[in-house]
This record gives sequence, structure tokens and C-alpha cells, in this order.
Amino acid sequence: MRIAPILAAAGAATLLTLGNTVAATAATPTHDSGGVIWVTVVSGPDLHVRDQPNTSASIVAELPYGSQDRVECATWGSTVNGNPSWYWLVGVRGWVSAAYVDTGGRHVPSCSGTSDPCPQWRDGDCHHDPCTRNH
Repeated sequence: MRIAPILAAAGAATLLTLGNTVAATAATPTHDSGGVIWVTVVSGPDLHVRDQPNTSASIVAELPYGSQDRVECATWGSTVNGNPSWYWLVGVRGWVSAAYVDTGGRHVPSCSGTSDPCPQWRDGDCHHDPCTRNH
């Protein structure tokens, strides 16, 4: 599915799919908002968002260069350009390789144990049963 950004006057990007609205909005980051970590896509033309933290997983969305989303946590996955870290993005509810996003130098906490926002991915189930954790 392809996600197209629509920039609002306030700078928020609402994410839409063909025929369906993704339950996500990547809002303009406020980098001084406590523990919230924002990532910026530094790969182009589009970054694949996947249902599991590996390059062979299903693509659930695409984000254009320069778009931003909130990252919740990191886990290990397939290595991309020497980097095995993958981040869970809250807005699009999927995984991206850390090699293609910039955290502004902020450390991303681990998705270990109960803090994993989508433990179903370990069973290959996030694509069919999207993780709908409330934030």
C-alpha cells in the first residue's frame, strides 16, 4: 500500500491510503517534549515500512524523504548497511531500518519484554492484525 503525505497549513502530515485512512498522523515534532523521540526519513525516494523488522517482511506503508514520525522503541532485525537496529514507528504502526532514519542523536530504548509495542510481529501476525496500542 502506498501512503501519500498531505501537508496541512500547520505542518502536520496526514497519512492516507487508497480508499482507507491509516489510523496515524505524523505531527510536527516538538523535540523538547520529554521522552518523545522523533525520526526523520533520510532515505529516498520512499522508505518502506514493514510489518516485521527485516527486509523480507511485507511492506505496510511507504514514507517519503523528509517525513517524520514518532519512534517508540528499537529491536534487532536484518542488517541494513551494517546497522541491525529497527524502529517501531507509532504513526504508521510499522518497522523501519534505523539505517534510513535520523533520531537527531537521541537514544532509542529497547522494545524488550512488555514494552514491545507489537509483540505479534514475532509470530508474523502484525500484518494481519495491526497493533493498535493506544498512545
